[in-house]
Amino acid sequence: MHSYVQLLSTPTADTAGMAMILDVGKQRYLFGNIHEGLQRTCIQRNSKLSKTNEVFITGTTEWKNVGGLFGLILTLADANAASIMSEAETARLRKDPGNPEQLAAKSEKQAKVEADRKQALLEAGLDPDEQVGATEKYGKHQLTLPILTIHGGENLTHTVATGRRFIFRKGMPVKIIEHGEAPPSELAGDGREPDWKDDSIQVWKLPIQPSLERRAPEVGLEALRKRSFDEFVGADLPSPRNHAASVDHSYTADDLKEKDQEMRRFVVTEMFNSQWRLDALFEISLPDVHMPAMLWIRNKETNKLERYYPPEDGSLPDIKVLARRPWPGALVEKLPATKPSELAMSYIVRHYPQKGKFNPQKAKALNVHRYVWSALQNGTTVKSRDGVTVTPDMVLEPTRIGGGFAIVDLPTTDYLPNLITRPEWNTSQIMDGLQVIVWNLGPGVARDPTLQAFIQQHSGLKHVISAPDLSTNYITFDSTAALVIRLNQIDSERYQIPIHSNVSPIIQPPQDPGETKNIGYVEATRDFRLQLEPQLQTQEAPTKQPFLDTRQILELTPKEVLELAKQARDDAASDRLMEKLAGQNLPSQDAEVICLGTGSSAPSKYRNVSATLLRVPGCGSYLFDCGEGTLGQLRRLYNPTELEGVLRDLKAIWISHMHADHHLGTTSVIKAWREANYGLSDIRVEPGSPRQTPMSFVEAIQEKKLFLFAGGQMIRWLAEYSSVEAYGYDKVIPINTQPSKALTFSYLEWRGAQVGFSTYDPTMNKAMTEATGMKNLVSCYVDHCQGAQAVTVRFHTGFGFSYSGDCRPSKNFIRIGRGSTVLVHEATFDDVMQDDAKAKKHSTMSEAIGVASAMGAKRLILTHFSQRYQKLPNLSALENTEVVFDDPEPLMDNTRDTDATQSFDETSPSTGSYDHVAGQDISTTPPAKGRTSPSPFPVSSALLSPAKHELKIAIAFDFLRVRVGDIASMERFTPSLQLLFEMLEQREKEEAYHKPGEVARRKKEEQKQEKREAQEKLIKEKKEAKALKRAGPREFRWNTADSKGNGGTGAPASTQGVSAVTHRDRTEEVAEGTGIQLPQPAMEHTAQ
Repeated sequence: MHSYVQLLSTPTADTAGMAMILDVGKQRYLFGNIHEGLQRTCIQRNSKLSKTNEVFITGTTEWKNVGGLFGLILTLADANAASIMSEAETARLRKDPGNPEQLAAKSEKQAKVEADRKQALLEAGLDPDEQVGATEKYGKHQLTLPILTIHGGENLTHTVATGRRFIFRKGMPVKIIEHGEAPPSELAGDGREPDWKDDSIQVWKLPIQPSLERRAPEVGLEALRKRSFDEFVGADLPSPRNHAASVDHSYTADDLKEKDQEMRRFVVTEMFNSQWRLDALFEISLPDVHMPAMLWIRNKETNKLERYYPPEDGSLPDIKVLARRPWPGALVEKLPATKPSELAMSYIVRHYPQKGKFNPQKAKALNVHRYVWSALQNGTTVKSRDGVTVTPDMVLEPTRIGGGFAIVDLPTTDYLPNLITRPEWNTSQIMDGLQVIVWNLGPGVARDPTLQAFIQQHSGLKHVISAPDLSTNYITFDSTAALVIRLNQIDSERYQIPIHSNVSPIIQPPQDPGETKNIGYVEATRDFRLQLEPQLQTQEAPTKQPFLDTRQILELTPKEVLELAKQARDDAASDRLMEKLAGQNLPSQDAEVICLGTGSSAPSKYRNVSATLLRVPGCGSYLFDCGEGTLGQLRRLYNPTELEGVLRDLKAIWISHMHADHHLGTTSVIKAWREANYGLSDIRVEPGSPRQTPMSFVEAIQEKKLFLFAGGQMIRWLAEYSSVEAYGYDKVIPINTQPSKALTFSYLEWRGAQVGFSTYDPTMNKAMTEATGMKNLVSCYVDHCQGAQAVTVRFHTGFGFSYSGDCRPSKNFIRIGRGSTVLVHEATFDDVMQDDAKAKKHSTMSEAIGVASAMGAKRLILTHFSQRYQKLPNLSALENTEVVFDDPEPLMDNTRDTDATQSFDETSPSTGSYDHVAGQDISTTPPAKGRTSPSPFPVSSALLSPAKHELKIAIAFDFLRVRVGDIASMERFTPSLQLLFEMLEQREKEEAYHKPGEVARRKKEEQKQEKREAQEKLIKEKKEAKALKRAGPREFRWNTADSKGNGGTGAPASTQGVSAVTHRDRTEEVAEGTGIQLPQPAMEHTAQ
């Protein structure tokens, strides 16, 4: 057996913690922190996550340890689905009969081998029917649906269940095992069984609490909202309501806790293994429908389904309609309350005892038939050909204790006392064979004397330490960094090299004269691999370069590119251009747009998911969408002092819609904002404590707060997760944002009260403007998914910023963004993929340019590119300024404060895509035929036609920082960018072509292809021969007259008595009944 442990990540600016993979060949296990950026790290390091069905999360249940879990689940679900399809194809090929003659010969040979095997087993005193032979081992192929099991500490199920509004998969069962603190009676003695095991490994949990003085007080029972599982399951599915339930005092606290956990488990089950169907409709009375929802009625004349739109006045006639049944996971409007847990999970992992190696020479010497060697290897006693009894120990080397490792996660030094006193360290059954301890430590823990003493006590083990203060802040995403470094060579004003350090803190000299250097452990580095079986072997010098060589990247940039870039810089600095830029007459020319994520769907090697930072001097900073890894991108762009200033200046976050690639980084950013502005010392607020005295909105924003503009689902998710971790939600002002029909303002709600920039309350308007730095915010619904919105923000300087999010071209968006200074618009697809853009409800580059032109925007930044365009998209569309809208397009979405309990649609499936979630395509489906969309005013052709102005366009890459006044000069660098990527692509192809082993691989593939072609040709020839044989001998000839000159009416003597089928006979059969007159043929095709 071969197995190894490989580190995937260590603490850096991009990755908050440590994660590693255990590979045993047929299965992989993921251990550590499932942090934001882990999936992208695996893509960068080419670490496959296939065959990973067990995940063991270490540490406490908080976002820095589980922030990448939602994306990981989606990726593993798609990977497992692809694996199932591959297995199904393999099974189909195995059933292919193939060449009958070859199969017959093979079967005859297998039958002889099987007969010899059975005879040998009988002679050895074994029952052949109880022994599995080589021909039977894989005789049956059964496809099984993989189950993803996630192990972790308390609140893990609750955390996953909070994502029910935006995470949805079918056919991927997810099971969550929460390991709580075990009673002392279960920990004592050498007979303790593992807490989890499979065919390859055994796992013992190590739940560790901090010392008692740090324990948080328990929350009173009455403070928790309780809702029985029976009440939940019995809810009316077509029209769910949120019923308040009081605490039933007939239950004990443990009973209530278990019932709450049942509800959470049910939600998780329905999120990933639901039987819900998109095309299943049921009949219901219109007043009973939980609005908004998609509705249909059946046309009595045509018996076809047609979309039904309720009256605009809000009345609901008592008629029968058809609706989709809401999927059960979304019916729980509010999860039972929970509280933050300080329990940190660690694990001890052991392989089973390894059988000794089989010695064939000893078996031959004992005259044991080779067909019974496998029985000896499996521990069965047999008889030799001489009738002598042979036991396994006579031919096997001694059994070896299975190797293993411990992964220990200690957030602070307060966990050390309870760690070192655990009985597992003195239990031989668990510790025998343990080879290494991998430490995942919080800041300052590694240098604690208590831990140092523990390491010295277990000096016989190998210790690998990962800690933020001891880890190197190396570049995690090499591909992105290499790209940005080259972009910096071309345009250093807009692109800067990501902040990093290749110097290891662990080897730096002591700061204090009396401080001694830490010894007894090694630093955890990426690609660190430790072989566990068959023997412990450390691979501390991986074949890959441990850190990105920035100097080599600079040297390899083609000279032709640098020459073009120098010419572009000279042109940009010319007096005429500087004079032209100075006369642009753009408001807030010093405003800066920072592109933190420019990819779509899921993180990739070259582009992170959506996030755009806008910094307006004198107003504030604003974040538009906040995909996973946004905080890491900020840390690479700004040093700690600069980042603190950016976070202090951050006024608001806008979330366009609930696709996972647009909002999973919000929690981390909020926590960092809270720490920069208030610190984290007083952040922990115990759930169940009395609410503060209610205050008005104006009073609430007198203190510095972070505004969050989003739909109701996003706000409910953040509020629900805040009971798991106090991450700073207490300093957030969540504004439920819904468009208005007038398209001149948006409905803004805070705790159910209307707020805004232009209300009837001047005090509120003033306070809102001062707190946000904005003059107005207007949004509109766009055609992408349920609740998707685009937004325009205007400032007192006259600067206008429009952000599309994900959408098809939108007339409403053009209206609200008319005259914007800067438009950031998605351009997911190339123009040749117009059909894909329509199907997946995205925009092409030409469509985005057309929207900007029709809007009259002064500057356009294109972003959100498909993973097909990892580096540079096709720029052929930059000359197109026409816009064509889908017809018809709804001008107003009636979904005010849409809720997860409504009927849901799905998008087109996309492997590994975060977009494939619940809650799709509700509000923007075209109206039924004959019905016009409600419009606040007639659609003006002049309004939607391309504006006559000079539009400047920029292509966004990650880490782009551009002043509004400099966007116009970026087009001068386009030729050098195109040449750069063309030359890099050509170089990559050449390197791949001449890669060691690539020549041999290509030759092998060519030989396989030639062999396949030869086999296909042989099969084809044999099929043709068999067909001719079945039909009998035939002779084909073209004949206009027979040998006697009878004009073809006669037949040669050799063909007499044989029926003839002519070409005209067949043609007449086809033409019969059509009224077509066939001409007389000049010649016939006669078959004998």
